[in-house]
Amino acid sequence: MSVTVVPAYRVVRKFVKELDGLPTDSALESLWHQLKSYINHLLNGAGVVFADLGQRLTISQIGDPDLGKLSLALAGLEEGNPKVLAEETLRRCTELLPQPELAAQLVILPGDEQSNVLNLQMNGVMGVTLGTHSTLVFIWPSGNWQNSLAYTIAHEYVHLVRNCVFPKTASGGKIIFEQTGEAETLLDAMVTEGIADAFALQLYPSAQALSQLAVSTGDKLSTWPKIRRRLHNSDMVDIRRFLVGDNDRIPLWIGYAIGYSIVREYMDHHPTTYPNELVRMSASTIFESIENGFEFTENR
Repeated sequence: MSVTVVPAYRVVRKFVKELDGLPTDSALESLWHQLKSYINHLLNGAGVVFADLGQRLTISQIGDPDLGKLSLALAGLEEGNPKVLAEETLRRCTELLPQPELAAQLVILPGDEQSNVLNLQMNGVMGVTLGTHSTLVFIWPSGNWQNSLAYTIAHEYVHLVRNCVFPKTASGGKIIFEQTGEAETLLDAMVTEGIADAFALQLYPSAQALSQLAVSTGDKLSTWPKIRRRLHNSDMVDIRRFLVGDNDRIPLWIGYAIGYSIVREYMDHHPTTYPNELVRMSASTIFESIENGFEFTENR
């Protein structure tokens, strides 16, 4: 079992140094081209779909940076040594939740200074897990980003393990569980995010899940009927909308918040069950055991 930390920010720093003196447009085009090639090489073993997604995510997250500020941020990242912090976090994760067949890489990349989502909502760190092969972590080093990094890695580690336990594939605009042939639903996605937050809080109990800070009990109460009607919806676009929200009719992070509330309710009813044990349980098993008594309070 292993998760290898790849300090990709060091490679990006090298790319940026090589662009010194070029006009902005030419420099950015060159940076994007180099990043695409580099990420494609890193994710080669993940398959075409994930390699392509990883490239697009990387270019999207780095945005259109001011190269001077990016250079300073990359120097700040180096000083903060996220590689060591990531390795220590993963050591703690694997001790609490071992997964013998897991062989993955955690790729640390710079994010975008101009992203409000990254810097204001995610406290400078954002993670995305691609199957069982790779997790990409994007960082803009501001504020207390090291604490956010540890929490994010613990959260994303659950996705790596859960993707091993419940392997999935994409087909016809849906995510399909390989073992059952059934499509992933909104309930599956919400509960998985809830388990990931619960596990991260098990390791870092002084932290707080972003979704719980961002979403009020009132928002959960008013949105729950809409979500409950769609729990078995398997359309990827609809799942994304109700998971993340649209800041219009659906509050931001609402699916994450309700998923965590479901998991908390289950743990309250099963006090000897810990989050690292829930990782191997299906979402339907968790929800069906508490469905009749499920309600929102100030604590969930």
